[in-house]
Amino acid sequence: MRKSQKLSRKLIEACLSKNVKLITAESCTGGLLSANITGIAGSSAVFSFGIICYSNESKRKLLNVDEKTLKSHGAVSFETVREMLFGLCNQAESKTLTIAISGVAGPSGSESKPVGLVFIGAKISSNDTEVITEHNFGNIERHKIQQKKC
Repeated sequence: MRKSQKLSRKLIEACLSKNVKLITAESCTGGLLSANITGIAGSSAVFSFGIICYSNESKRKLLNVDEKTLKSHGAVSFETVREMLFGLCNQAESKTLTIAISGVAGPSGSESKPVGLVFIGAKISSNDTEVITEHNFGNIERHKIQQKKC
């Protein structure tokens, strides 16, 4: 069993044991996280939906990410992922684990946003606590960066 399958199975089991639903918002992964989760039999018991919000416009329209945040911090930032989480929480119907991902998968980045820079956030909709982590996987192949997060 692949590592991603093991992690997805553990996530599903944890959600089941806590009676928590699961929703995602993915940018640079393009739906790979949701695909890994839904690839596990029984995932429908916890997985509600995933949003692929690749463009800034989709982040604004689907998750209510503020245009000012995108202009001042960029799509790949702690602040944007935080707003993506809040946008998901506003759509949650019950106690729900929300996961948001945004990053630079390449082939090009910038000095301040290099290839491999990724922000991953998680928040329970019924709780004020959130966790957002910053990762720099380095300038490796695009698909490898996408797989690291899933």
